[in-house]
Amino acid sequence: MTKKGENMISIPLSAELTVSADKLLQQHLLIVGATGSGKSTSAMTILHGLMDQNQTAMIIDPTGEYTHLPNAVVAKLGYNAYIDYEKLTGQDLSLLFGVTDHDIQEKLSDALDSLKIQKNIVHENGIYKKVDRPWNTFEKDMHSLYHYPQPVDLEALPEQLRQEYAMPVDNFDLIGQKIDETGFAKCLPLVRRIKRLTSQRRFRQLFYMPLLEDEIEPSHMQTDVMYLLRLFASHRSDHKILVIDCSSFADDLEIGQVIVSLLTTALLREKQQLRQSVPVTLLIDEAHRYLMTEHLATNGIFRIAREGRKVGLFLMLTTQSPLDLPVELLGQFGHYLVHQLNTSRELEQIPALQSYSQRIAHQNVGQALLAGNNFVPPKELAILFISEMNHQTTTPQFF
Repeated sequence: MTKKGENMISIPLSAELTVSADKLLQQHLLIVGATGSGKSTSAMTILHGLMDQNQTAMIIDPTGEYTHLPNAVVAKLGYNAYIDYEKLTGQDLSLLFGVTDHDIQEKLSDALDSLKIQKNIVHENGIYKKVDRPWNTFEKDMHSLYHYPQPVDLEALPEQLRQEYAMPVDNFDLIGQKIDETGFAKCLPLVRRIKRLTSQRRFRQLFYMPLLEDEIEPSHMQTDVMYLLRLFASHRSDHKILVIDCSSFADDLEIGQVIVSLLTTALLREKQQLRQSVPVTLLIDEAHRYLMTEHLATNGIFRIAREGRKVGLFLMLTTQSPLDLPVELLGQFGHYLVHQLNTSRELEQIPALQSYSQRIAHQNVGQALLAGNNFVPPKELAILFISEMNHQTTTPQFF
């Protein structure tokens, strides 16, 4: 399958077929199949081929099953890794707190800037009052605020948010002379959400927020996961693989969705800003868990699917069924590795495979069809099993 001079990076998928990484991954790869059909093993075979040839790969791991892979650099969020709250943008905060209203998103972003001014320019705790503050003073403070990570008091966000509704009465040289309480009332659900989340120990650990008086300093070393993303995005991996373990939050689907969207958005941002970078393959296992279908356009997974290829960022998603993914996301994938699927409705989502429905329904564990733009007609495979890439997915047996 790989022609001489075409690409030196090749991936053995089966005893009969070796494909180039470019042909397999540059149009993104979707791996689908029922539970126990072998899709995770297929993903590991591909990652092994990449890692063996010193290609950069990352895994977002929802359950911790990939943490024992050889040469894995494991960042377990909430334990030995965190997302640095100082690096969050206004857009990140909107995602974090579930803000979809455009006007409130702007107010939240303004509140973040105001708190940065208060902490880093005024050098005082508390909020940055906008009532009776002259516009020229505020503009001078904003001009002094450099755009680099800076500490803020996230717990002061609700009170600062209220200040963003300052409105003038008869002096337009001032930002405001009183608070528009009617406008601020629209933010009350957000205020409650901020207070609830920032009071939770697990949330504070995730974002490495300052300890409360009764909290004990963690005994283990903490690493900024954004630093690891930047490191792996900009250098060859030295035959290592980055595993971001989200299992501490597996019981909270909502925060899990936010974490994955934050991480994928940050990774895309890093790749877009890097002058020199390397191709990166990102595996998101059981991706259907993390898709926010109501606001797909701003979801980090969808943004990588749509924008990642031009910066060398390639998606490999596993999910149980094509029906798990929105049509808009499904359309971003050029290639499919299809294990056992049991219904015709599932196959309707992948037109290239509709005539193979009986074959797909009766595939054994580890068997798959590789289809897509570079694989016409589809190729039947018995996926290689790489013993050293064994991961913890065994279904518990009755005894």
